[in-house]
Amino acid sequence: MNRVPLNESVVVITGGGSGVGAAIAAALATRGARLLIVGRREDRLRAVAADLGVEVVVLSADVTAPETPALIVAEAMERFGRLDVVVHAAGVFEKRSIEQTDDAHWHRVLDVNLSAVVALTRTAWEPLARSGGQVVLISSVAALQGFPQNTAYAASKGAMNSIGEVLREEGRDEGIRILTICPAQIDTELWDGKAPDPVRGAMMRASGVGEVVASLVASDRSIDFAPVTIRPPSNPWLEDN
Repeated sequence: MNRVPLNESVVVITGGGSGVGAAIAAALATRGARLLIVGRREDRLRAVAADLGVEVVVLSADVTAPETPALIVAEAMERFGRLDVVVHAAGVFEKRSIEQTDDAHWHRVLDVNLSAVVALTRTAWEPLARSGGQVVLISSVAALQGFPQNTAYAASKGAMNSIGEVLREEGRDEGIRILTICPAQIDTELWDGKAPDPVRGAMMRASGVGEVVASLVASDRSIDFAPVTIRPPSNPWLEDN
């Protein structure tokens, strides 16, 4: 096992072109990590990379495509020669009631939020074991609390938490640490058309969430963390905010 400090680490971030993924990339960049950011929109990835000021590789890819996990790991190993952290920040948030949850919606949410996470983690497991690396699962408070119109989304995040606990056990002997983060409402474009401006103004800032994640990744490896729930100081949907 060859662990390196964060300022020499190689970090893969899915969903790195926007929202929480971009915020995590920015927070890790300030700590000197070398980054490979993955997303569907190359223009967004390049815009994020241009602002980071560290060594960044961008990879435009669909995380649900069967070939993408091997492509990501191969790119990291070819460009940097190692892989230390995988951050699963790609995700979809589409509100639908149980009556509206058709097969197409169900499979899309589960494919992006869960199946793609398993596939990339499985592919990255060996190089992460060699480096004594970390896997960061960006889950949701919806894994722990029920909200209307969240059938598929809650299922994907609840399963992510459960898989995270399995990975924690499997990773212990490999020296791999699993970090599961369960944020409540974050003001990102995922809320476009779903929440009014006053509500969004009371949500957590993506930059703050990025700092929390980066701090956990950089924390003493003698410390383990149960799933970490983070919330705004008050409920953004309350009228007195």
